[in-house]
Amino acid sequence: MERHFHQDLEALRDRLSDMAGRTETALVKAMEALRARSADLAEEVFQEDLAIDRIELEIEGSCLNFLGLQQPVARDLRFLVASIRISNDLERIGDHAVNIAQSAIKVSRLQHVKPLQDIPLMAERTISMLRESVTAWLIGDAVVARRICERDVEIDGLKAKIFAKLSGMMVQEPDMVPWALELLLVSRNLERVADLSTNLAEEAIFVAEARVIKHHAEEASGAP
Repeated sequence: MERHFHQDLEALRDRLSDMAGRTETALVKAMEALRARSADLAEEVFQEDLAIDRIELEIEGSCLNFLGLQQPVARDLRFLVASIRISNDLERIGDHAVNIAQSAIKVSRLQHVKPLQDIPLMAERTISMLRESVTAWLIGDAVVARRICERDVEIDGLKAKIFAKLSGMMVQEPDMVPWALELLLVSRNLERVADLSTNLAEEAIFVAEARVIKHHAEEASGAP
């Protein structure tokens, strides 16, 4: 019975890994749609999001079934609780990829566009955070997870830099306002993806060490 339980947990882990991969793919496609001004590629993101939504419901149902019927304890219990939260965060990242794809469609229709400023760099760093936070969770690496949490500051700095550049451009070149506004929305969505990736890293620490570090709870408790 116990062997089947842990096999089922591994199947759940694999399903979450699949969901994370689809979420990353959606985000990469959204950014490529923006770069290439491709409405067709943006449409593919919407289809990815539908699959992500379905997997979230499946994972939540599986976790609730485990909790209700198996009564897990210790690390297994933490894993299941974290899995529900992680699937929710991944679904929200998928929604942000959709938002970026919608901006890509709008940009594809504009005549006045310029290079994407620091948006590609911000996207590259954000996608890296997402990928590494998922890996840290899958292998239970709390050390890597803590480093990921610290990188959120870099993304916030890039967003502020992009905001300053685009704000100045809108004042000097009114024709660029529609384009600049879409890029501001993209930077905001990337910032939220980085925040959610930080959440995933925090869940990795929760599962590995039974420590809650959200909202600086670890510091408040006096934990080393």
